[in-house]
Amino acid sequence: MTTGDWNDGWERLMARYQPGREQAIERMIDLIAARCDGPAPRVLDVGGGTGTLCSRLLARIPEAEVTLVDLDPVMLAIAGAALPSSVSAVRADLRDPGWTGLLPHSGYDAVVAIMALHYLPPDRLTALYAELAGLVRAGGFVANVDDMPEEGAVPSGSDDGSWEVWWDQVAADPVLGPAVVERARLFGDSTSAEWHPPAAWHLRALKAGPVDEPAVAWRNGAQAAVVAFTPR
Repeated sequence: MTTGDWNDGWERLMARYQPGREQAIERMIDLIAARCDGPAPRVLDVGGGTGTLCSRLLARIPEAEVTLVDLDPVMLAIAGAALPSSVSAVRADLRDPGWTGLLPHSGYDAVVAIMALHYLPPDRLTALYAELAGLVRAGGFVANVDDMPEEGAVPSGSDDGSWEVWWDQVAADPVLGPAVVERARLFGDSTSAEWHPPAAWHLRALKAGPVDEPAVAWRNGAQAAVVAFTPR
């Protein structure tokens, strides 16, 4: 299969396992369009994967200056083939506090993460929120969309094998197969260690950074978006 086919397959997989993701992407683009000044907002997509947010943002705001950050070599290989050359794709490990030094810019109008940070442990995610806020220009915002169930709720999951089947097929692909081997070396078993605290935990963690009062911008079932703006 071509890399474009793998991208399409990933989107179908996400639609199945994260049914609220499509709406979250569109609402995040709405927020960027509404709150960022000027026709060319500078946006950082954290854990951007195959570049879905980036490509759809550019379709709506062609002049946007976009940076995608991810560590997964499989996702980056797909994104590199799917996204225009104007997108800066950066391979960086969010577990390393020095990751911001790899970015092409020091200030962004919006720093966003969609279903990307639930693999980080609590202490690292708290520190990362402060790092993300530090990258935002005055009046900009940092936002994270993920499963953030209400207090006491248990997030639902799927028990079918579609996820494993897709990754087995990627591993057998002659182009992406080596990236799967590299992915296993980088992550080990950490990609299965998901952690989904309630939105209140995220709001408390965001307060550690240089931001105004963070808030839940929207909720869709267990999925929620927390957003914090930097002072103008």
